[in-house]
Amino acid sequence: MQNFQFYLPTRVYFGKGTIEKVGEEAKKLGKRALVVTGGKSARRMGALQRVEDSLKKMGVKTFLFEGVEANPSLETIKRGTNLTKEKKCQIVVGLGGGSPMDTAKGIAVAFTNPDPFTQYLGRNKLKESPLPVIAIPTTAGTGSEVTPYAVFTTTTDGKHQKKIMADPFIFPEVALVDPELTLSLPSSVTADTGIDALSHAIEGLISKNCQPLSDHLALEAIKLLSSYLPEVVRNPQDIEIRGQVLYASLLAGMVIAQTGTILVHLMSYRLTPDLNLPHGRACAILLPWVCEFNLKGSSAKLISLAKSLGEDVENLSQEEAVESVVNRIRDLVLQLGLPQDLKSRKIEESLIEDFASEAMQDKRKLANNPRKVTLEDVIEIYRKAFGVVK
Repeated sequence: MQNFQFYLPTRVYFGKGTIEKVGEEAKKLGKRALVVTGGKSARRMGALQRVEDSLKKMGVKTFLFEGVEANPSLETIKRGTNLTKEKKCQIVVGLGGGSPMDTAKGIAVAFTNPDPFTQYLGRNKLKESPLPVIAIPTTAGTGSEVTPYAVFTTTTDGKHQKKIMADPFIFPEVALVDPELTLSLPSSVTADTGIDALSHAIEGLISKNCQPLSDHLALEAIKLLSSYLPEVVRNPQDIEIRGQVLYASLLAGMVIAQTGTILVHLMSYRLTPDLNLPHGRACAILLPWVCEFNLKGSSAKLISLAKSLGEDVENLSQEEAVESVVNRIRDLVLQLGLPQDLKSRKIEESLIEDFASEAMQDKRKLANNPRKVTLEDVIEIYRKAFGVVK
């Protein structure tokens, strides 16, 4: 059997009402907490009030950093860090989707590590341990509550780029994963974040860094998401279905914490700032075609992936099996009401080539992809995703 390592230092609480544990867990870590959240949704659905009440009940003084934007900027991290220092906070609580949780990680890092923050973008570059983070997801998709990753937007000469921080130090101390917090999500956000979780699981499954335990988690996440994600879009108030999707997202986060992601996420990074696409939607457009490219030479993973998606391919040829998986993923995207391509955008060939050239610079993710990738391969995948026929 393959040797492997599995590292997950985050204490995870899952289930209805686990948000109420935030005060109890925060008290173990300090007496002053910064609560980081997004726009008004956490306040509107009552999650913010529940967090503040729980912290107050346990004697933890609370300071609010609200209004974190999607794809948080370095300016946002700086403002949050300044407030954390001013109020002498000892804990950072991230409440929301991936952006507030990643912002909480960034603030925790910037509090204990000297400027400039940009020197910590990349892999394993932290000099000091950050403040402890308690992560409370309100969406089912990013898995940031159990990963050592955070994504930020940098701006150079007017050009926006998504940059990753990856370091074991930024695993949250505690994750409170409560399905009740996802009940108010609009169907579009449910679909966008859910397909991101599916992409995490599939990318982790076929990654070169996959291992037996991560494979087990990935296949379970894929099975749950393919079954329940369309259902939760149709029945958003069903707490049991919400729970299944959130659990699957949690598993998928655990997967990429061990394996990293591959070509789907690498190729999606420019689509969000340049084409104004939600991250999950960018993944949805790319996922079928990256799978088509990678699965042509992987019979074992192809069969197990197909089975988790609900497809029986054992009596099919390799080519037919790949086509079956690709069509199943595209059908799932269609059921979620997400676009299957970007034909309507009339993408220029020069922009495709620009995206592809930049993607080829990320040697780590390229090396993690199960099949060797050339510039021409990436261009072709983009063309299929964008609906550009040559």
